[in-house]
Amino acid sequence: MPAEKLYAARLTARELCLVEPLTVGFHAVARGRVTADDTVAVFGCGGVGLGAVAASNARGATTICIDVDDDKLELARLAGGAYSINTSREPLHERLQEITKGRGPDVVIEAIGTRVTFQAAVEEVAFTGRVVYIGYAKEPVTYETRMFVQKELDILGSRNAQPEDFQAVIGLLEARKFPVQRAVSVVVSLEEAPSALRSWSENPSTFKKILVALDETQ
Repeated sequence: MPAEKLYAARLTARELCLVEPLTVGFHAVARGRVTADDTVAVFGCGGVGLGAVAASNARGATTICIDVDDDKLELARLAGGAYSINTSREPLHERLQEITKGRGPDVVIEAIGTRVTFQAAVEEVAFTGRVVYIGYAKEPVTYETRMFVQKELDILGSRNAQPEDFQAVIGLLEARKFPVQRAVSVVVSLEEAPSALRSWSENPSTFKKILVALDETQ
């Protein structure tokens, strides 16, 4: 491994397992050029979305967390979200308009990867806003192209992370400014891992992070 790819960290195994997914969200916030003057909406509060929430909060932005799971939304608020919207029972457009006083979010970060959320990102973002896509839609997505032109949007893709993202996340975790205990759904032994992964595969929305511990110190 090249030395420049290694990052020193004073973290537990539980904290270390969160570094990589959080950096993906941090990188998306950097791609979106988020500042303290922005209101940022994050679609999806899984591991990557939580990174976007934490990074947005670290930059001083007002962050709106969007998901269909109350537990994930509560965790996102602990990670730095100022507002939360559960779209399984709340109208997304009306709530965003209420929170942003009719303007819409300056930045929308999509961390789910569905046709509906891909379209909602460009529909809900403010004029001259930035949309950052992290998720992959598994089906073709069609748009009203006037959204891009009339709203003068910046559309950005985001994947992976840069060294500065790793350093920022490690610093956040070392400062104990992230709800690590809540972000790991379950800790299992190697023998229990197949069952835990099967449960995750059957119902992924109920899990955040599964940590497989090889000893008793986790």
